[in-house]
Amino acid sequence: MDLGYRSVTMETVAEAAGVTKASVYYHYKDKASLFVAAVRYVLDNARRATEGMLASDAPLRRRLHDIARIVLALPHSFTSFDAMMHEAATDLSALQIAQIRTEERTISEVVEQALFDAARRKEIRADEPLFVAHAFLALLRIGQARDADGNLLFPDTDKTADLLIRFLWHGVGVD
Repeated sequence: MDLGYRSVTMETVAEAAGVTKASVYYHYKDKASLFVAAVRYVLDNARRATEGMLASDAPLRRRLHDIARIVLALPHSFTSFDAMMHEAATDLSALQIAQIRTEERTISEVVEQALFDAARRKEIRADEPLFVAHAFLALLRIGQARDADGNLLFPDTDKTADLLIRFLWHGVGVD
């Protein structure tokens, strides 16, 4: 993420890992295969962490707030990930892109399930938990927005998480 897909070589990876380039090639046939494995690994960890946080006994609002705080504190944003995917796309097969997108979707499915469960328990009023789940994920992207100079528009992670969850929880209506 720091260097960009194009500028990283298998040699760069080998040096960073403290192994030989031959060792890297022993496990991955090319940079695209290594990239896909690395991205899927990170996304799988994110899914498992999200599942763990959502499995807590805390109220749903608190669990979503905790997830927001962690995501907003990450050094790289969704936008950085999207840019990296765009940069790598020309080297990736349709199958490899599909594998990454499938892994990415599993995170939203975990959030969706938590919202469906909360709606079923009447913890939230949600006619469309699927919509609410995607709204939450979209708000996380907004919380990571940057200006033209690359500075966060909302630099205070805790305050931004509070605003994001308050907005999600109450919407903009006056019911």
